[in-house]
Amino acid sequence: MQTLYLKASIDELTKVNALLEQTITQSFLPLLFKAQLIVEELVINICNYAYKNTTGSFSIACGIANFDGQNAVYICIKDEGLPYDPFLNDHIADTTSSLEQRPIGGLGLHLVKEYASHYSYCRIDNCNQTQIFLTTD
Repeated sequence: MQTLYLKASIDELTKVNALLEQTITQSFLPLLFKAQLIVEELVINICNYAYKNTTGSFSIACGIANFDGQNAVYICIKDEGLPYDPFLNDHIADTTSSLEQRPIGGLGLHLVKEYASHYSYCRIDNCNQTQIFLTTD
């Protein structure tokens, strides 16, 4: 398992993507795009909303772990920003209207929920922790 500690800046996505590319090996390569999209959405939310006019940081750990008896890509993102469970959002993304008619927001988290095999959030010791598992099934 590899872990990066980074400032909460969108500029850090290059380092995050490099970590994902190093960690997601041949047998999991079809999951790389999904992992990148999920992580980008979650990290951008941290960068934009977690620290309210202050600078902050986040960590991301990525590796291969056992989930429900099979190997999976495991991603854990932690930050010390404002408490926020991205999965409690009652907003249901509109996926049926044309792009021009859809309200802004919600689609990224909708994709996270759709692409992840399992996702969870917890707040421990004033730290947001979001865990994602991606399987090939």
